[in-house]
Amino acid sequence: MELNNLVFTTIMFPLLGAAISLCAKIVGKERVLVKLLEYGGAFVGLVLPWIALVRLFPLVLQGEAITGIVGSWYPGVGISYRFDGLAWLIHVLGFTIAIAAYIYALGGGPRGPAFTGVFLIQTAALAATIMTTDLFNLFVCLEVLGITSYVLIPTSKKGGASLAAFSYLMVSATAMVFFLLGTYGLYRITGTLSYEGITKSLETIGAQDRLVVLMALAVLVSAIAIRVAIMPLYGWLPDAHALAPHAVSAVLSGVLIKTPLFALSRVLLLFQAGVEVGQLMSIAGAFTALVAVLIALSQSDAKRLLAYHSISQIGYIVAAWGMAIHLGTDSVLGLSLMTGAYLHALYHALFKGLLFLSVGTTIDATGQRNVYELRGANTILRNRGEKIPITCITFLIGAMSISAIPPLNGFVSKTAITYAMKGSWLYPFITAASVGTVASFIKLSRIYWPMRKTCSLQIPTSQEGTETFLGFVPRSISQLLLAGLCIAGGMWTPTIFSLIGRMLSQGSALIIDVPPLYTVDNLLKILLTMVGGLLLYLALQNKLVAKVLKAIKDRPRSFHGLFVSFSVGTAALALWLIR
Repeated sequence: MELNNLVFTTIMFPLLGAAISLCAKIVGKERVLVKLLEYGGAFVGLVLPWIALVRLFPLVLQGEAITGIVGSWYPGVGISYRFDGLAWLIHVLGFTIAIAAYIYALGGGPRGPAFTGVFLIQTAALAATIMTTDLFNLFVCLEVLGITSYVLIPTSKKGGASLAAFSYLMVSATAMVFFLLGTYGLYRITGTLSYEGITKSLETIGAQDRLVVLMALAVLVSAIAIRVAIMPLYGWLPDAHALAPHAVSAVLSGVLIKTPLFALSRVLLLFQAGVEVGQLMSIAGAFTALVAVLIALSQSDAKRLLAYHSISQIGYIVAAWGMAIHLGTDSVLGLSLMTGAYLHALYHALFKGLLFLSVGTTIDATGQRNVYELRGANTILRNRGEKIPITCITFLIGAMSISAIPPLNGFVSKTAITYAMKGSWLYPFITAASVGTVASFIKLSRIYWPMRKTCSLQIPTSQEGTETFLGFVPRSISQLLLAGLCIAGGMWTPTIFSLIGRMLSQGSALIIDVPPLYTVDNLLKILLTMVGGLLLYLALQNKLVAKVLKAIKDRPRSFHGLFVSFSVGTAALALWLIR
């Protein structure tokens, strides 16, 4: 098979799998045939693409890129694409989390041909998003990602899930209107939508046209930033992630909010002003990491707490990513920062997916989401049929990973980011956010502490558990898979870091060193962070602090607030660029 055809199998296999799965809707009530089509479609869409990824690995590792135009159309007319090291890495991220989430859904729901079909369409769109080098096709991919999310979020059938999906729909639709305006502005000046054509045309524009280009860039970046959920453009995320099915929450947090960010890398490299955007995004990322973790501390709903931590952790990624764009990935420090950003994106997907699934299993078993009321979850899970405390153990691995405790993967990726950012004025924001993260997960871990005598939760008997807690095996397999990857990521650091650096360098001669990990300074920093997190957790018990957190939790939120935030963020970016 030609390489140009091989790269498209990562998109076509998920679409083919979706078609096979949806065929189950027309075969009647033949249960065996329905399941065969549904699971066969999932196998085609989630497993077969790995054949192409394995085949393409040696090429992208050498810095090669496979480019072309769909359908052999003329340049500037057809849809152009690029499969390189960055695309390969994002594919690995997306398909890994998709497989783990789908296995979990087999036990924890949602299930059925319709869910499988939409899930696979979303997976195909994620693959296409990072491969496109055409602005209008990027718009189409982002829209497909949005539409599938709107459909998947309400499948949890929880109260408020439909409203959360509608909120995301309205904000995202508005953002995409501005994305189209930015696309039109660039097309008006350059006469092309392909990244390569835009780059060539921008070399000859005048001062007046430059202002139009900067305004177009501002709205394009803001429209994508709202998908990434950077403050102040984060308002849609907490409800969507908290109320979605657990498997969907894992994908939304692990993959969906990161793929558009790395796709934006290709866009920013077209503009001289891209370095200025990167600088502002880096500041916004550091601010997001700290503020979101403070809001997370105020939450009582377990999944909503995790949702705000998704925002906080994306702040780490954006802070490093933005600084890398600002410095240039053709420099050693810039490449180190971009490698750290992707490494944390990958590792965050693993441990946050694990946290959403393990906490989701606990919520389903106990029927309780309030971290202040739920205790003894491990006992309840055992009575539901989980004889080995898999959920509690995997939660602990996820919590230790996000808290950057060695030797787990979160320690590695956060150390890579902080090592590269040391000396920057943004470094204290990241450090303070780490302290808040430790405090948050001490708070969340209380749901597994022994049950209090005053607790009103009823512990089901083993017989009740057998009847009500089904799907134990698929849930456990998914959780153990992600937990194993969290451990492996921490243990195989030198190899993984070097591979990512080589792929992102795109064949240049730059060589980046693996950041020192188990140094006295790093271990002392981890110890101080843990102590600081414990002290902060104890401070949360103070009545005055509790009142402040309650005020943060109960702050008014509304549709118009989301739109105002988008307007303010876009205006700030435009002023930053034309200053």
